[in-house]
Amino acid sequence: MYYRESEREKALRIRDEFFKDPGYGEHLKYKYPYVLEQAEKNLWTKIREEAIKYFADNKIVWWPGATEPSGHLLSSQVSCVNHLFFLRNDKAAALKILQNLNPDFTEVCPDFENGYIGFEVVSKHSYLREVVDEQVQTRGANCTSVDAMMTGKLKDGKKIKVLIEWKYTEHYSKSNKSEGSRGTTRKSRYDALIDDKNSPINRTVSIDNLYYEPFYQIMRQTLLAWQMTKNKENELNADDWLHYDVIPENNLNLRYQVPAPDLLQTGIEEAWKSQLKEPQKYNVITPQKLLKPIIVDLKYRRLINYLNYRYW
Repeated sequence: MYYRESEREKALRIRDEFFKDPGYGEHLKYKYPYVLEQAEKNLWTKIREEAIKYFADNKIVWWPGATEPSGHLLSSQVSCVNHLFFLRNDKAAALKILQNLNPDFTEVCPDFENGYIGFEVVSKHSYLREVVDEQVQTRGANCTSVDAMMTGKLKDGKKIKVLIEWKYTEHYSKSNKSEGSRGTTRKSRYDALIDDKNSPINRTVSIDNLYYEPFYQIMRQTLLAWQMTKNKENELNADDWLHYDVIPENNLNLRYQVPAPDLLQTGIEEAWKSQLKEPQKYNVITPQKLLKPIIVDLKYRRLINYLNYRYW
């Protein structure tokens, strides 16, 4: 059984009691038992109102292209918000999370919205040429965005962006996104950046391998991180970046299947590290390991109980 199927069964088992919702809400014009009728109940009560307001105020699109949160119980975007939104206004916890990733962090820095973590983050300018004529990029749709991002300062004074891509039940088929007319457009955007002499990517395989998911997304976020630090005066003056894929421990298909034919077949972490000039910048981590510093803190007991019952 795929992890997605087991999580769907779990969601259906707890739906009525945990969410107080009968399900059969609408998703992409069809109704499903694992989609809440009252979609806002998909967000943890304590962050629900503030998260919805944050997305609306910043014109952020909810998956899959809506102005309101999805009621789909397996939404990775909702999972990300449920796990991390509390950090926006909790400076002490945000610093603990950063120090868990790198003990040399001494400070957490506010973002453009004056919070300590941002969601569906895009660059100030379309460095990857994904929108034309400097049109405004839509956060969460039609351009490379990052599920969550934090910025911290190290002991030596350097500012580091921490890109967090959140996965839940995703798994990907062997589909090459460099094919067809859309593939031609994608390659016109990214190929030159991939092979630029200053690119963070040290490609050792055919470039088309980087157009298989999840590497297509990882590649774009790597290029985005590079360009954001290259143009740091527009991007909170961060000097460097770290990149994390947060994947549940039991989503083995996502963690260990490598659709790209010529990349290392031992898992996505090792496969992508093999294509980076600085492999230590990319890591895969579980939600529990990311939140380890606050798991036994009584202040966060209600949040951890919620996450544990629902997701872990």
